[in-house]
Amino acid sequence: MERKTLELLIDEKEILAGVEAVSLVAFPAIEENFIFLSKDAQLRFATDEEKRLLVGPALIPDKQIPRVDDQTGEEYDVFFSKETVRQAMELFMRQQRTNEHTVEHQAKVDGVTVVESWIIEDPKHDKSKLYGFDLPKGTWMLSVKVRNDNVWQGVKERRFRGFSIEGYFTDRLVNMEQAKAKLCVHCPEDQETIAELKAILLEELRPVITVDDDPL
Repeated sequence: MERKTLELLIDEKEILAGVEAVSLVAFPAIEENFIFLSKDAQLRFATDEEKRLLVGPALIPDKQIPRVDDQTGEEYDVFFSKETVRQAMELFMRQQRTNEHTVEHQAKVDGVTVVESWIIEDPKHDKSKLYGFDLPKGTWMLSVKVRNDNVWQGVKERRFRGFSIEGYFTDRLVNMEQAKAKLCVHCPEDQETIAELKAILLEELRPVITVDDDPL
C-alpha cells in the first residue's frame, strides 16, 4: 500500500493560520540541529558565548517529515513547498511572533527572541554556510537570542538541539508517484489535443515498432 503524503498549506482566510511559535526541542522533526555558538572547542564555528545565539533551519522545503495518526496509527508523510515556507516566514514576521517560544511544544518560555529570519536564496553563498549548514534553496533560517538562563543551560546540556515550529495548517493529499511521473508541467491533458500532436509527430517520425497498434 502506497504511503500517504500530505502537503501542508496555509489558508490566511482562517482565523488560526501559520506559525504561532517556535519550539526548542531535543529531536527536531526536520532532522537539522541548530548551531550552538560558544567558545566550546568542539564546535567548528565559535563566537562569544555572551551573545547566546542559536542558528538553524525552521522549515526545509519539500523535506518529507514522517507522522503518525494518533487515532488510526497510520503512518504518513507531510511536506511544505517553497512557496508555503516563504508564506509561513512572512506571516510569522508580519504578526510579530518573534517572542513566541516554547520548549518541547509544551511550556511557553520568555527571554527567547528571533533576531534574524531569512530565506536561503543562493545555497552556495548563503551565510548559513558560515555555520556549517548545507541546506536547499527556499529553507527558512532563524537566528535566536536566548536571555533565559534556564533555557540556555538546557542548550549547553544538549537537552535542546533544534527548532520545531508550532502552527495551524490545512493539508492536501498528494500522489507522489504521479507527481514524479509527470515530467511535463504544461503538457496538454485532453485526448483530442494529444491525438493531434501524435499525428504531427508521426508525419515526421517513422515508428520502429508497434505494441497493441500503438506506434513506439
